[in-house]
Amino acid sequence: MDFFDVVNTRYSYRGAFDNKKLTQEEINKILNSAIAAPIAMRVHSTSYIAITDEKIIKDLGNIINTNGTKTAPFLLVLLTEDKTSNTRGMNFISENYAAACENILLSVTALGYATVWTDGFLRNKIANDKIREILNVPSSKTIRAVLAIGKPLNPEMPKEKAKIEELVVFNKF
Repeated sequence: MDFFDVVNTRYSYRGAFDNKKLTQEEINKILNSAIAAPIAMRVHSTSYIAITDEKIIKDLGNIINTNGTKTAPFLLVLLTEDKTSNTRGMNFISENYAAACENILLSVTALGYATVWTDGFLRNKIANDKIREILNVPSSKTIRAVLAIGKPLNPEMPKEKAKIEELVVFNKF
């Protein structure tokens, strides 16, 4: 699929998935796209847990309780860690994480799958602690998102996006 087609057809899918499993090659493409994302000052502050185990998916689905998480054949958990650059004393945790997540969303679309960037439920401490326990996430890492990935049972069309003239001013205000 052409890059711009991928960008324009990507949408946030919140429905259930069919039972088609991703191949290891497809999973690797998604993971490699995440790792290929820009990272500030070459400080890798984002890491991942790739989950294909049906029991773990079921356990997480019981906590997260969305159609996608309950039926996904693949979950990808994005983690961040505060790794401040030694050379300048800065960190770019949010920027690195967001760039990686966007690459994942686009690669999932390019492969013909769907997902949604979900992180709001992780702000619930009880849910976050349960997920952390199930996945044995070290205390030095923050769980940022759990992406349910699969073939949509009921594919949708992307919602209409804003027009250039609504959001862009050329040269000056």
